[in-house]
Amino acid sequence: MPPLDEARRVRLSKKMAGLLRHYPHRYGLRLTRDGWARIDDLVEALHRIPGFEWVERSHILEVARRDEKGRYEVRGNYIRARYGHSVPVAIEYPEPRELPRELYHGTPARNLESIMARGILPGRRLWVHLSATPGDAVETGSRHGPDVVVLVVDTECLRRAGYRVYKATDRVYLAKRVPPECIERVIKPG
Repeated sequence: MPPLDEARRVRLSKKMAGLLRHYPHRYGLRLTRDGWARIDDLVEALHRIPGFEWVERSHILEVARRDEKGRYEVRGNYIRARYGHSVPVAIEYPEPRELPRELYHGTPARNLESIMARGILPGRRLWVHLSATPGDAVETGSRHGPDVVVLVVDTECLRRAGYRVYKATDRVYLAKRVPPECIERVIKPG
């Protein structure tokens, strides 16, 4: 088994996320209605991608186990991405009794005018992703460009407006939309 150094682990995690969230059918991977795939089928799908022929089941389990954001869930011989899907899946997320007073959403500054007019929308994904910490929001927003702002979301406002907030992991919360009036303030990191 080839060693799974940090660079390989990150590269594999990104590819797993792509397969489990966005393009499973492109490589013959079938997901259940609630997003599960057989681990062995994920290995086979990865082997169809140039540069990933080395992947073994143990690598996938290691990526899932070591992922700090809890992106993956493993049950027996099955794995799924917990959140972030653009393909239709029906994962039942818990609705926590108590929410943090604030949640955070990182985005490129170029999106700010549109967001302040229309709110935070899921775009191509099924849900709006909200982070538990400003740091996580900065990290997420930085994937889309260097000029990131963090939107501070008032969770009480969301509830009063009739929007439910679900907990995908300890660090990621989900909502169908965040209306502009629930954006409490904007933070410019740095």
